[in-house]
Amino acid sequence: MTDALPQEIELKLTLPPAHVADFLARMARRRAQPSVQALHTRYFDTPDFDLSAAGVALRVRRVGRRWVQTLKTEGERLGGLSRRIEFEMPVTRGEPDWSRFPPEALAIITEDWRTQLLPVFETRFERMAWQLAGRGGAQIELALDRGEVRAGSQRDPICEIELELKRGAPDALFDLARTWAAAFGCLPNDESKAARGVRLAQGIGPAPATPGALALRAAMRVEDGFAAICRHALASFQANLPGVQAASDIEYVHQARVALRRLRAGLRLFKRVCVLPPDLAAGLRALAAALGPARDWDVLCHDTLPAMAQHAPDAGAWAAECRRLEAQRATVRAAMQRALIAAQPGVWLLDMTRWLLRQGWREVSGARQRTQTQALTPWARKQLRRDHRRLLELAAQFGSFSAEARHDLRIRFKRQRYALSFFADLMPARGRAARLDGLRAVQDALGRAHDVSVARALLLSLPGELPPARAFMLGWLAATVSGAGCGDIAKALKNFVKSGTDW
Repeated sequence: MTDALPQEIELKLTLPPAHVADFLARMARRRAQPSVQALHTRYFDTPDFDLSAAGVALRVRRVGRRWVQTLKTEGERLGGLSRRIEFEMPVTRGEPDWSRFPPEALAIITEDWRTQLLPVFETRFERMAWQLAGRGGAQIELALDRGEVRAGSQRDPICEIELELKRGAPDALFDLARTWAAAFGCLPNDESKAARGVRLAQGIGPAPATPGALALRAAMRVEDGFAAICRHALASFQANLPGVQAASDIEYVHQARVALRRLRAGLRLFKRVCVLPPDLAAGLRALAAALGPARDWDVLCHDTLPAMAQHAPDAGAWAAECRRLEAQRATVRAAMQRALIAAQPGVWLLDMTRWLLRQGWREVSGARQRTQTQALTPWARKQLRRDHRRLLELAAQFGSFSAEARHDLRIRFKRQRYALSFFADLMPARGRAARLDGLRAVQDALGRAHDVSVARALLLSLPGELPPARAFMLGWLAATVSGAGCGDIAKALKNFVKSGTDW
């Protein structure tokens, strides 16, 4: 991004509608009078949404009697904080006027796109804005937006806080954002109104977010790779968090846990050179602990039990027992929601983002600071080779492992798979997919055995007498443990040992 181009730096939070009155009362105590505007904005794109696919948003907004056109690029986004190139100027009507854009803006949108543009969605909301002074002489515009995104007959509500930096350092935004997150349960939000409108116009509803590809560059330093891995995991966790809190789809909890596991794997991989502060580490543990039991019950009720349902001797008793277990799952899920509130994920995400932006690992005494600035690729190869050798040693000893040791082995394979996926772009392409498949096969085989062990523990933990249907479940699980499961693990380990590596 070129410094000569105009930039917008803002931090955005979702505000739960139930806390709007509390937020306004808090702002009233500042004795700063807000401006209030009704904003009507039209967004333009091609019929195939070429602009949004290129990370560009083009809008014309009515402010009172005036029209203002704005062109924004996607820019950088992390933890609600965004830096975007922005061109903005008045126009005489509610359509783009290309004669008013500078050449730098015209270079972003091709002539072919300009001839196809049409209004694809709009936003209508009320904006209350306050001008505030921040730490270090910063000037910040705080806006509360309430309204909706509209695309045809579809509607999506808007209730969010935007902190735009007018002058000063971006770090000043975090002080205010952290206050609102702690007081009102706000979450950082990286999805723009334009992105929401595109989803609505295309008929795409909210869905669990998978991690996606992580692009590391060969020219990166060790600390650059560390920061990129952390940002990637945090973005995935943040994207799934609203669904964890409000949706019934169990995949949100699964993907949120995957994001936290990937983050923990990255932190462990770099633990000698980039050390996480104790308060952030404690917050990570609290979030992981909040999600864990709910995921265990989801797997039991939605994966493990359906696999044996057709073999149940008494269908009626089976259905009744499944209803009791589903009620227990709902109880555990409610406990998860309370634990999440207590863990304050919005505050933690903001603190993590701030720490990454500050390169806070450089402040930790005892960390290998010289290694932080070394080239990433040779360092990554060294870590992968070291851990691969250790996995080969453990695979050879698997037959003598206890259940606890097998669980530890599963975690080690999972960490190595995550590490290889992190560094995939830095490794030779030949055989890379096969190596990932080999690690995944061992992890999956060990994971199925672990799921059976967890399922048995959950069923045995329930109080009262043992109903016949539950006794059947426990018997089936015991037979699974001693049956083909061990053979699957042994086969996957054998293939892994034979696969080798050219790192």
